[in-house]
Amino acid sequence: MTAEEMTNRALQHLDKHLRAYEASLNQTIADIESDYDQGYLDVTEAQWQDIIVLAGGIVQANTRMIHEASECVRTDGEVSGSLLNLLELANHFATLDFSMKPSIKQEAF
Repeated sequence: MTAEEMTNRALQHLDKHLRAYEASLNQTIADIESDYDQGYLDVTEAQWQDIIVLAGGIVQANTRMIHEASECVRTDGEVSGSLLNLLELANHFATLDFSMKPSIKQEAF
């Protein structure tokens, strides 16, 4: 397998995972909106702002923004349900390793 083929395979693998994260983020945001509309989610205005910043941090892949907004959401009130799912998704996304070296090494074997 050539280096170009290995790189393309690794990029396809990464793209697949990023699409899954995108779908999960979109569903989680829809769940948060639905929970709020149905009265299951009681958030403060500050939490809404932090939720928006957190979603933006995920979209921008801004680790610092993700960590700061996550902490703010947690300190402004109790977190559960779909909001907790968003925080878990944010935490997982913030710890992703975008290094291609491990993926390429695995594909070689």
